Amino acid sequence: MAPSCSSLAIVLRSRPYGESDRIVTFLTQECGKLTGIAKGAKRSRRRFANSLEPLARVRIHFRLRPPATLAFLESCELLRPPAALADPAKFAYGSYLAELTDRLMAEEQPAPELYTLLAEGLAAVEEGPVTSAFLRSFELQALARAGLAPPIDRCNRCQRSLAGEEPALLDVAHGTFWCRDCRGAGQATVRVPAGVLSRLAALRELPLPECQQQSLGALATAAAQLTGRLLALHLSGPLRAIRLIEQLAASAG
Repeated sequence: MAPSCSSLAIVLRSRPYGESDRIVTFLTQECGKLTGIAKGAKRSRRRFANSLEPLARVRIHFRLRPPATLAFLESCELLRPPAALADPAKFAYGSYLAELTDRLMAEEQPAPELYTLLAEGLAAVEEGPVTSAFLRSFELQALARAGLAPPIDRCNRCQRSLAGEEPALLDVAHGTFWCRDCRGAGQATVRVPAGVLSRLAALRELPLPECQQQSLGALATAAAQLTGRLLALHLSGPLRAIRLIEQLAASAG
């Protein structure tokens, strides 16, 4: 067994295993996404006390066990409980950020930028409103930090700027963008309304807290549809948190 390691982490998922254990997936600051087994977690009052709930910010102590796929979790210190996300809407949006990050990452691939993004995103959800601009910025930044984001400010073929106020085209199979003059024969495309790409490109560069003060206005629906298409290229299916958000919206309406 490898030496003991320690890292700041965010709990992404947690489920019971057997009578007293838990299987927990973390996003760690130093080691990327990590799944481990917490032996005796259900009975522990010291090693894992109140620290294995989804969205908790923690410090984990663990050992890797090659060639085993599960790390051995020695203990976990609670640094910031998910209680600040106890409001149903905040919990739903926090869960969306965490689940999206989880699904975009492979196991044990260091991704400190994604860890920082998720930590900043959860803090922003706790402290302020969750706007459409905030969600779109998080989605695009998550894709970029996972190495999956296409250029959204220029045509994939002629490199013409798409930051102007004219419509563009999205290649739905590849997630790339084209100006109106470069659409290839037989390519399935959808029209991106004027102004959407320039607005999204600007949001992608802003710190997340600043995006909470931004508004997409009449572009909100088109922007959400566009980022949804880009995300779908890298996800095996819809996120569970989306259903929770939709249920809350329906009950509020």
